[in-house]
Amino acid sequence: MTTRQDVQITSILEKLDIDLIKLKHDYETQGYVIMDGIFAEQDLKALQKAAHEVVQLTRQGNWPHRRIVGKQFPPFDKVQSNDSWGVQHLMHPDLPNHTLFTKFYASSPLLDVACFLLGVQDEQQLQLELFNLLIEPEKHSFALGWHRDDVRADVTQEEEKTRLAAPTHGIQWNACLYDDDCLFVVPGTHTRIRDEAERKANAEIPPAAKPFKGEDDSGFDGDWEIDPPTTLRVRLKAGQTAFYSQRILHRASYLPSRHRATLHGCYGEVGYANSQDEHSTSASERARNVLQHGVEWMKEDAFGQQLPERLKPMWKNLLVMSEKNRPEDLGYSLDG
Repeated sequence: MTTRQDVQITSILEKLDIDLIKLKHDYETQGYVIMDGIFAEQDLKALQKAAHEVVQLTRQGNWPHRRIVGKQFPPFDKVQSNDSWGVQHLMHPDLPNHTLFTKFYASSPLLDVACFLLGVQDEQQLQLELFNLLIEPEKHSFALGWHRDDVRADVTQEEEKTRLAAPTHGIQWNACLYDDDCLFVVPGTHTRIRDEAERKANAEIPPAAKPFKGEDDSGFDGDWEIDPPTTLRVRLKAGQTAFYSQRILHRASYLPSRHRATLHGCYGEVGYANSQDEHSTSASERARNVLQHGVEWMKEDAFGQQLPERLKPMWKNLLVMSEKNRPEDLGYSLDG
């Protein structure tokens, strides 16, 4: 049954002059798609300026919520490092420019593409989740090893099969403010059992962070000996956006020699989270992926009330999910 909201979303996306059938097919079969037209030109310039300001704030030690070199996954307060590879919580009311970042998170066609790829009618079926900024470190070459965001490398083949059969009910995206070729993926691995080469890559510990002195980055950038044969480097131009599944096997390089400012966010689908009976494993995994990043501040009424109207139903859905899942009971999705 086609609803009025379905028609509205389709109308918005058709203005991008893309083949919607191919877009959905590519996302479902490959695990990622690349799109133009997510940013308006004036928004891109404003976000570049805003990103520069919050990066400077973070590097000066005046914004504590950051992704720290030497730690791939949360919690990020377990290592001592003054070097960062990400700025956390772009919608936090205490962060300068949070209004501009929040406006982008709520914008069309970004949110409409997410609805379309997830197969939901509108944003009222989504929940507010994470929004961060991925940046280049200042002083170290750093890398994230091969991983899936919600499936550990050491699961048995039978457990992997079970986990992949359960829906993710979420989507994430990298919206690039500048050219970005830091992401590597193995297309199609979001829905199938890993082969031997992929298992080996998934289990491999990435190179330790290395102080950068202007020398070659080859140990962190480009091809790794352990890379699976079908590895693809995702090359994005400024203004392009990659939508991808959290279950696709992927890694990333973070190099001081290569400027990076990429908006990294996700939305969740509420159907899985509001029931204790249906997809309980998916519900807890999705909750863990979000709550492990420390989002207590998002529960404050003051935060919810200042959101754009479009995000308020999504915020309420986040509160429902949070009430059903205590972070201390969930732990963390990955180690490293």
